[in-house]
Amino acid sequence: MDKRAIGDVIAYYDNEKLIAHTLKVFGYAQGIAAGEGLTGDEREIVEYAALFHDVGIPAGLAECGSGAGPIQERLGAPIAMEMTKKYVSDPAIVERVGYLVGHHHSFGLKGQRDLQILFEADWLVNLIESAEQYNRQIVYEKHFETETGKEFFHHVIEGKK
Repeated sequence: MDKRAIGDVIAYYDNEKLIAHTLKVFGYAQGIAAGEGLTGDEREIVEYAALFHDVGIPAGLAECGSGAGPIQERLGAPIAMEMTKKYVSDPAIVERVGYLVGHHHSFGLKGQRDLQILFEADWLVNLIESAEQYNRQIVYEKHFETETGKEFFHHVIEGKK
């Protein structure tokens, strides 16, 4: 992954809360991807998707007055693809990043390892940032499938060593 993309997303948001959230999701996604043995293109896709996962929020707020999940997905996918194109020449990778960003709140989708990792990384951060909004146990049971994501959940959310 081209690390200049991190600077691009920081400049894109110009909002400390979104920047912090994004970098946390990015870090957890990298950790889960490594723990699950992702390499090469698959790992690169997860990293770019995690970094750009919420780029639809500013557009959603400007166009619709909302940064809700479905709006983020719809508006964020093409923005994420444009941002990824600056660093990746393979159209399949760019397309997959767009797909992941365009579905990162579509929790009913199963069987896609890269999307699952993005779900779990985003959930970890959302649980930390807004714990009172969610039932942790229900989120864990419904949305955590990878062994690494489960381990991070227990470590970070439940405080187990």
